[in-house]
Amino acid sequence: MTRWRSTNGALLERRAAGVLRTAHGGAAWAAGPNTAEALRAALAVRPDYVELDVHVTRDGELLLWHDEHIVTPAGAFAIAAHPLADLLALPTPDGTLMTLPQALEEARGRSGVMIDLKAPDLYAPLIATLDTLDVHDALVCGGYVDTLLALKARRPDLPVSLTPDAAAYASFGVTLRRLGSLDAVTVYWRTVDAAMVEAAHALGVMVLAWTVDHPPVAAHLLALGVDGLTSNSPAVLSALRRHPAPGPGTDPRLLVPGYLES
Repeated sequence: MTRWRSTNGALLERRAAGVLRTAHGGAAWAAGPNTAEALRAALAVRPDYVELDVHVTRDGELLLWHDEHIVTPAGAFAIAAHPLADLLALPTPDGTLMTLPQALEEARGRSGVMIDLKAPDLYAPLIATLDTLDVHDALVCGGYVDTLLALKARRPDLPVSLTPDAAAYASFGVTLRRLGSLDAVTVYWRTVDAAMVEAAHALGVMVLAWTVDHPPVAAHLLALGVDGLTSNSPAVLSALRRHPAPGPGTDPRLLVPGYLES
């Protein structure tokens, strides 16, 4: 049995029960990603985590959105250049804009939140939010190594996951050994092979693959031994519920319902 680096009780309990299931951007099948409607629809599916992308506004508020700009018929509005009130007033017909504190409160007791850092220098507002709201059921991921390490130093129980860049992929094992406080890696599913999973598990690091929307891909990754999948598909998320690790010789086609019909 793998001895994980993480000491976060919620993460360890969920992983012990099965493959981690993360809803990408909330329920992207129901509403615009990172919106209030998408979050609420995702919570109804009861995933282990809801992945949400985070930026900081000009006045220091953490806003959920994937891109640096919110695009409307009137133009593209840079999140970092505008106060929260102005951004909330923008028309977003695919869903209601939401702040990270609002999302954390909505998800409390129902799902963990995977906070995906989409900008540098988010340490101060993020740690203030987690401390003020007394949030312990969260996982922070992204490519901003300095922010991840600072968060981990301040909150050792907070799981952090590196989203590798090309250099980190090229020296995967070395990177994980050098960054000894990482709990996980969030990796593009096409980069995953058995050697990656073996190298991560040898160091107690979980492998969380994104974004997996088709049963054959999910089956392939489960057979490789990944620890979690992020998906836009309610069918894939539901099929993964409390999914055991595959045994030796398991036919990957049997790991995810719907594979043979794909």
